[in-house]
Amino acid sequence: MDVSLSGRRVSISLLALLALSLISCGNRYDLSTERGRRARIDDANFLLSHGKCSDAAEAIDPLYSSIYVTDEVRIIKAATHACEAHFNLLTFMSNLGSESNYFKALAKSLDTVPGDGARVNLYSAVDVLTRGAVAMSAGARTPKENTFMVFVQFGVISAILRNYGSPATDGSQGLDLSYEALGLNPAGEMTDTDACALGAAYSHISDSFANSDLSDTTSLAAVSSMNSVCTGAGLPSCSVINKIRASCNGTNADSISAASIVGGVNTNW
Repeated sequence: MDVSLSGRRVSISLLALLALSLISCGNRYDLSTERGRRARIDDANFLLSHGKCSDAAEAIDPLYSSIYVTDEVRIIKAATHACEAHFNLLTFMSNLGSESNYFKALAKSLDTVPGDGARVNLYSAVDVLTRGAVAMSAGARTPKENTFMVFVQFGVISAILRNYGSPATDGSQGLDLSYEALGLNPAGEMTDTDACALGAAYSHISDSFANSDLSDTTSLAAVSSMNSVCTGAGLPSCSVINKIRASCNGTNADSISAASIVGGVNTNW
């Protein structure tokens, strides 16, 4: 009798513990709690570290789409798009620090090929950080977001160089980039979007760097080199370039600015 009662009590206790365990597991991703939000962030970061881009996006999307979105969450979401483009921050930093020609450094920092989805994915990363064009100015973003924006824009430049410049394995230019703001449309010409995105990348880098957490000499030297391309192309600064990549139509003022940047890249690469 005692044994039976004791056994029943043990069974009831085990059932209670099991129920609590199930409830705890079910609430692991409860976004209304710090624990639940952190679980989403930790999962996404782990998956990104293993190159599982789409899985990382799936992990962070519920939090990104919620009222609890933060700059950290936006950076992770942007990173999932950059991941799809084979963007690796450590690779970019290493190449920028070891190569005197920054265009060669950028060109060999991705392994993308013409016509792939790298540019589109990196454009998506930009859209996340600018909140769909709501936060186009660096002043509307946090220093952490601006820090990541600088490197995402380096990625944009890299993808465009690789798509149109046919770089060698060491990053050397194979073909001149071509963009005419006169409606001539030569063969192999960049699209209006890509030409404007190239110019916008310079504008974003200049603006974001000044409002970022970056202070290392490698980043400073790279950004200074980017700024010299703008002034060398006859522009007062990179920051005057329109940051909206859809602003070029092939003949307007933004297209002329973009053509100047394209010429500057060819001169300096």
